[in-house]
Amino acid sequence: MERVSLAASQDPAETPQSEGQCPRDQAYYASLWSVGHVRLREVKKKDKVFSFYHLEAPGYPRGVFLPLPRGLGQTFLNQRIGVVYAPRTDEQGALKGRLDYLRRLDPTLWERAPYFHLRGRLAAVNPEEGHLQVEVRPNPGGKLRAPFTLTLLAPLSLLEVLPPVGSAVYLEGEVRPRSGRLVVRRWEPARLWDDPQ
Repeated sequence: MERVSLAASQDPAETPQSEGQCPRDQAYYASLWSVGHVRLREVKKKDKVFSFYHLEAPGYPRGVFLPLPRGLGQTFLNQRIGVVYAPRTDEQGALKGRLDYLRRLDPTLWERAPYFHLRGRLAAVNPEEGHLQVEVRPNPGGKLRAPFTLTLLAPLSLLEVLPPVGSAVYLEGEVRPRSGRLVVRRWEPARLWDDPQ
């Protein structure tokens, strides 16, 4: 039975709290941890050559581009590093498009990648199709300008115990190899800055 639908992502560790911003533990965010090798891709257009640094991460589907800032790419070319991106998914819960770079990942956390975690508002739950949707909204003082929705897969046992649509949730999980689908493995209730008082 489907519940009715009601999406910079920013990592709370990245967001310094100052006046006009929400508390870190109440911020919306979505983070995807990825590990791979830094590669240089050159594209020739007319008489010019354009260079793009990116992360080559095994198991991600074609069409997902993991860009890196030039300085980081030059420093770590052909080396293995971990990077945090802002994920986006299609309606089937698969990663899509060019993902926004957030920051370099601490090497002690690499063993968890590919891994995602997020805090957002539950927008829809569909146990029959085995997925849910979570809306990530802009935070006061943050860089994200428009909300976005992520579609995530989850086991039926998890979908059946989720709170009502509209509730704040914290979710974490993994990236399914080759398909690039995000699969929720754990959830807990959360508090968000725009919750009713």
